[in-house]
Amino acid sequence: MAPSATEIPRAAMEKPSKANIGVFTNPEHDLWVAEASPSVENIEKGDSLKPGEVTVGIKSTGICGSDVHFWHAGCIGPMIVRDTHILGHESAGVILAVHPSVETLKVGDRVAIEPNIICNECEPCLTGRYNGCEKVEFLSTPPYPGLLRRYVNHPAIWCHKIGDMSFEDGACLEPLSVSLAAMQRAGVRLGDPVLICGAGPIGLITLLCCQAAGACPLVITDIDEGRLEFAKNLCPSVTTFKVERVSAEESAKSIVAAFGGIEPAIAIECTGVESSVAAAIWAVKFGGKVFVIGVGKNEMTMPFMRLSVREIDLQFQYRYCNTWPRAIRLVQSGIIDMKKLVTHRFQLEDAVKAFETAANPETGAIKRKPKIPTNQTSLTISLSLSGAYSSSIMSFAASRVLRRTTQLPIGRTTARFESTASKATEAARDTASKASEKATEYKSKASEGLSRVTSAAGPAISGAAKGVGNALGKIGGRTGRLIAFIERQIPPTIYYARVGLELSRLVFKGQSMTPPPVSTFQAYFQRAVKSVRNPAALFPSSANATPSGVLNQIRNLNTSQIVAGAVVGAEMLGFFTVGEMIGRFKLIGYRGDTGAHH
Repeated sequence: MAPSATEIPRAAMEKPSKANIGVFTNPEHDLWVAEASPSVENIEKGDSLKPGEVTVGIKSTGICGSDVHFWHAGCIGPMIVRDTHILGHESAGVILAVHPSVETLKVGDRVAIEPNIICNECEPCLTGRYNGCEKVEFLSTPPYPGLLRRYVNHPAIWCHKIGDMSFEDGACLEPLSVSLAAMQRAGVRLGDPVLICGAGPIGLITLLCCQAAGACPLVITDIDEGRLEFAKNLCPSVTTFKVERVSAEESAKSIVAAFGGIEPAIAIECTGVESSVAAAIWAVKFGGKVFVIGVGKNEMTMPFMRLSVREIDLQFQYRYCNTWPRAIRLVQSGIIDMKKLVTHRFQLEDAVKAFETAANPETGAIKRKPKIPTNQTSLTISLSLSGAYSSSIMSFAASRVLRRTTQLPIGRTTARFESTASKATEAARDTASKASEKATEYKSKASEGLSRVTSAAGPAISGAAKGVGNALGKIGGRTGRLIAFIERQIPPTIYYARVGLELSRLVFKGQSMTPPPVSTFQAYFQRAVKSVRNPAALFPSSANATPSGVLNQIRNLNTSQIVAGAVVGAEMLGFFTVGEMIGRFKLIGYRGDTGAHH
C-alpha cells in the first residue's frame, strides 16, 4: 500500500516561510489578492498532498491574455467565471514537498508547470493528443483554480525539470509551447515564406520559432506601430506590415507586395480576428495553408470560394501537447531567447497593478513580473500578455478603475477593483457583433428571395379582412355585395403591394441603385390615367396591328423580358409564393449585394 500523505518525512520538505496568497476574480469582475490554498499549515503537515503530487513554491508566473479576459469579460466562449476564481497558468518554481509515492522529483528541484490534469481514459488521452481530453482540468480555466499563488499542489508528472534555467524563462515555456504546437502541425520548413498575423506575445514567439526553423522571408502584421517596432528589434530580418482599414483582399495584395511579390506558403494567424483570418486566406499561395492559433468569436465569415479554388488548407489549434521537453531544450540551448519579451516585474501583492498594466496597451507591455520574497528568494510573477489567445484579446483600451477596500481573512487590507469601463466596452462589442451577425443573416435571406414576412403577412391580413367582411356582409343588398367585393380585393391588393415593395427594395438596395424621382412616378401615373380615359390608346397602332407586326414585336423580346413575364404570369396564376417569385427574378439580373465585406 502506498504511504499516506501524512507520512511525508521532513527530509522531503522545505519549510515555507510566508502565508499563501493568490490573485482572485469573480463574476462581478473584481480583482483582488487574498488567502489561498494550500495553507502553510497544510504544507507543513503534508495532509494536502495526494499520491503522485508535489508542492511547488511558485517563483514566476506570466499573465496571459486569457487571464485579463476572464477578469474583464468573465468568460471565454463556454468557459465562464461563475464563482470566486484564481487566475494564472504560466508558472515555474521550486519543489517544496513531495508525496512519498513520487520518485522522479525531490525537494529543491526547479520545475516548470504544465497546467493541465488529464483523465488518461478518453480517446485523445490514449492516442497522445491529451489537449483534447474530454475531462481535462486546465488550471485558471473555470472552475479550476490557477497558478497565481505562492504555493500550489500539482501532479509530479506535469512538473518538468528546468535545471539552471531562470524561473522567468520557465514561466515562458507555456506560451512557447503554444507556438511549438503550431509549428509542428503547420509544417513550417526551411526556406518557407511565412506570414505571421499579429505581433502580440504569441505572434512574437512564433516569429522567433519561424526564424529558428529557417523560414524566409518572414512578414509579421499588426495594427499597432509599437508592436511592429518591437518585432523588428526582436528579429531584424523580419518585414513588418501595418494593417490598414481596407478589405481583406486589398490587404492581402499589399502583404504579398511586402514579401517582394512572393505568395506565402504558410500563414500563422495569431489574432483570431475575422478580417485578419480572411486576409491570410487571400494572401497564401495555391495549395498553401492558413493555421489559426488565435481565439476569436463563435462564428465568423470567411472567403470560402477562395479556400476552395486555391486548395488552401485551413487548420486550427487548441492549446498544446507533448511540447514541454522540446521547449526546454530550445531555451537551454539558446536557440530560442525570450528574455526581451519580459518588460515589467511586480510583487505578488501588487498583482492588481500588474493586471492593470497588462490590460492597458498604452504601457507597451509584453510581459509583466512581480516579485515576492519566499524562503529568502524572490518570487517573481511574470504578469505577461502571453498564452494561447489572440492579440485582439490582449488589446484592451485603457479604462478607469474603481478601487474599494476590503478586510481580508489574512488580516491585511487589499484592493479590489472593478473595471466598469471595460465591462461597458465588452458589452458594446458584444452587442455590435450580434447586430452585425443579425444584419448579415437578414441580408442573406433577402438576397435569396426568402420573404417570410410577406408570405406570413398575406394570410394574416386576408383572414382579418375576411372576418370583417363576413360581419359587414350581413347588411345585405347592394351595400352587402359592395362590401363583399371590397373584402375580396383587399388581400391581393396588399399582397401585390408588398411584392412590389419587396422587389424594389431588393433591386435598388442590392444593386446600389438610386430610386427614380417622384416626377417619374407622376408621369407613369398620368399616362395610366390617360390610357383609361382613352381605351383606344391601350391597343397597338394600325402600323403594328398586323399579324406580321405582332410577330416582329414578339421576336424582339429579350430573354429578361420573357423570363420576367413568365414569372409574373406564374405568380398571377398562383404557382409561386412571393419568396419564390423574388428568387426567380434572380434569373433576370438580380444577384443581391456583391460588395466585398471583410
